[in-house]
Amino acid sequence: MKVKLFDVYNSVNVMNKVLDAQLPISVSFQLTKLVKTLNEEVKMIEEERIKLVKKYSETDKDGESTVSEDKKQNFLKDFSELLETEVDLNWTPVSVSKLENLNVSVNELSKIQYLFSE
Repeated sequence: MKVKLFDVYNSVNVMNKVLDAQLPISVSFQLTKLVKTLNEEVKMIEEERIKLVKKYSETDKDGESTVSEDKKQNFLKDFSELLETEVDLNWTPVSVSKLENLNVSVNELSKIQYLFSE
């Protein structure tokens, strides 16, 4: 399944919450494997984000690094390009009907809907 890193980045916190739900063991096992994969992708995204911060930041006299306003647009452009990258997840969408005991908000559901089928 091809997904954009943007979707992965936005869904990982919700998926970690999903792991706390009481679900059938077969679904829990599948979701645990998925979250492990998502967390690995997010780790790589964070590593690249830190590289971009270093690239565009300036250190002040107190040793604090910040991205200046004039470089912020370049940082955001590069980070957005990274998040548009597609990756292949080894995942077959699970039917949402198997998630009966899951309590998530509409906002949270919208972040993970690409991982489930009807």
